Amino acid sequence: MSESTFPSRRLFNLSMRSIAMSFAFVSSLAATAAFAQASAPVEGTDYRVVKPVQSTEAPAGKVEVIEFFGYWCPHCHEFEPTMSDWSKRNEAKVSTSYVPIAFQSSMTNMQKLYYALDALGKEKELRRKIFNAIHDEHSLAPTADAGAIADWVAKNGIDKKKFIDVFNSFSVQSKVNRANQIAKAYGVDAVPELGIGGKYLVNVQARTIGNADAMVARALKEK
Repeated sequence: MSESTFPSRRLFNLSMRSIAMSFAFVSSLAATAAFAQASAPVEGTDYRVVKPVQSTEAPAGKVEVIEFFGYWCPHCHEFEPTMSDWSKRNEAKVSTSYVPIAFQSSMTNMQKLYYALDALGKEKELRRKIFNAIHDEHSLAPTADAGAIADWVAKNGIDKKKFIDVFNSFSVQSKVNRANQIAKAYGVDAVPELGIGGKYLVNVQARTIGNADAMVARALKEK
């Protein structure tokens, strides 16, 4: 006999299917919640608490985010497009700034390069070119002296004398000194890392950028 001969059996089968679908839906929700909980940033692994808390300059309604980076760093080179996109996507709630790091004195000129270009309003325009020159083209050494840096900058459309004057200025050296102080206060020991809201130092790369979102959300709640 066909199943249609027995309405009760058909109703029973439909009920069992509904129960199975409901169970699958609930299981899916539970799995999603468990994953969200499991993937939450873990203190000591994904981030550290900054002590003491550092002062920030973000406007009302925004969280200050500092990227600690180095032009010389291959991981920063790989992370740069992700960070650029992330900053644009979060500009309504994040105030992003950059602090160049030098773990060795031979890298100090890369810090000065950042601040000299920033003073000339050209850093953002040339940032990716600098990374490419160092890591892909090898046309600029990460330990380049002032002359080699000035030559490279001149090839990229900046007046050489003006650049050298700014590069060697007291203002740029003061900013380098300040960068070193900020890095020490945050406890930076690797790059790239993000200082968030003056409270957290987040280990980050392209595949873990979600940790930055989570910590920004936390910092906003704590404001």
